[in-house]
Amino acid sequence: MKNKKRIGILVGIVLCIGIGFGIGLWIGRQNVVNNDLAFSRIYGQTFYATIESVKQYNDGRFHINVKGLEVNDINYRGNFTFAVTDTIEMTWRGEKIDISDLQEGDRISITFTDEILNDISPTPLNEVVKVQLLNEKR
Repeated sequence: MKNKKRIGILVGIVLCIGIGFGIGLWIGRQNVVNNDLAFSRIYGQTFYATIESVKQYNDGRFHINVKGLEVNDINYRGNFTFAVTDTIEMTWRGEKIDISDLQEGDRISITFTDEILNDISPTPLNEVVKVQLLNEKR
């Protein structure tokens, strides 16, 4: 008789845990933010850099040359370059900024999704998705 009670109590505990897990999973799925596009935009590698130069060409295009900071992984301490396009999200403290807000000497974070980086210097970044100005003042 004691074994049946123990088995009954054990089954009851396992059943309660299973029901609690199921309810928690259901509540979690109801409250999750469905923001698939935002997730894919920030997916990639991010590193920190100082702007070496911001160049504007005759056709109006901008190009930024940067040098990676010492806090980065050793692979992101070198010189990098990228073209500024409309697809790059540029922000400062969560506010959108323009290319004119970036100047030589500014510290920025760069998020890119390039899968292969060339071994040339400066290394071209072809798929930059976000540039964030890190300076205290704009």
